[in-house]
Amino acid sequence: MFQKYLERKFSKPEISVGLDIGSYSVKVVEIKKDKDSYTFKALGVSTVNGNQPRDFTEAIKKACEEARISTKKVNASVFSQGTIIRYLLLPSMSREELNRAMNFEIERYIPFGKEEVASDYQVLREDAGKKNMQILLVATKKKIIEERAKIIEDAGLDPQVVTIDSLILKNVFGVNYPEKKDTTVGLLNLGTKITNINIVRDNFSYFMRDIQLGGENITHLIKEKLDIPDLEAERLKQEPSEKEDEIFKAIEPILGNLLNEIYLSFDYYESEFGMAVDEVFVSGGTAQLKKLVSFLSDNLGREVNTLDVIKNFSFDRNVSQERLKSMSICLAVATGLALEAFN
Repeated sequence: MFQKYLERKFSKPEISVGLDIGSYSVKVVEIKKDKDSYTFKALGVSTVNGNQPRDFTEAIKKACEEARISTKKVNASVFSQGTIIRYLLLPSMSREELNRAMNFEIERYIPFGKEEVASDYQVLREDAGKKNMQILLVATKKKIIEERAKIIEDAGLDPQVVTIDSLILKNVFGVNYPEKKDTTVGLLNLGTKITNINIVRDNFSYFMRDIQLGGENITHLIKEKLDIPDLEAERLKQEPSEKEDEIFKAIEPILGNLLNEIYLSFDYYESEFGMAVDEVFVSGGTAQLKKLVSFLSDNLGREVNTLDVIKNFSFDRNVSQERLKSMSICLAVATGLALEAFN
């Protein structure tokens, strides 16, 4: 999706950098591909101190300085908020005919001028018997992509791919769980402000959306329920110790909202495609919340596991394996972005 920034065309590299620009922190990873094996070569993390473009630019610089990345070419993403996502059912046709048809569909579904948007599409499934095809159409304003690219360029970097957070989760899953190629999986990435949902099968994204709910909402609720300062609420969220039951009870309303949104997403997918979501994998900083995995598993009626982001990766000697393993759950987006260059 939005394959190359500003319509550039590049050959596939051996080394790729993924840059995850979150609302709380910036994470950068450098990955090397050698045939079918992948190696983590660098990792950098920096806190974002503010919400102005220059604050993100400074955090990007610090993360890249720590990682000592070997190339200035990076892959980045934007939230799907403000992005138009449509699942279309069209008659079977050739790729040339489909290209022409999608020009019409873009004008039909996009509420602003075609020249204002960057768009892409993907054929999800073709049914020879019914002579139709299911298409994923994604479009967002060029302005959103250009603003993200400007922040990156001001940090002295060269954005290659600008895509959507939710979409690239499938890259991480595909590399680490090839044995589940024929399994329908729900990928949940729980961040500070947003939870990404991506339903994948055979390395295709059949459904994706962002929920405006994350760790920040949970911290705020703990603060309100226990009448404590922000920093104390954040500490208890991460390390509740003897207050684990009390904390979990306090945040159940937020988790209930999250659960409802997941239900709605899974129900839509299952009714649209006639296939059930078999398993769920969670990632992101908020996925470290105590009891979250068991709560989701009990209420979704499906097996829920933590996504092992680095399961099938090797590690460069300059990268601390201990640090990488301790924070790998937070690196799904950055890793997925780096892997995008190899697709």
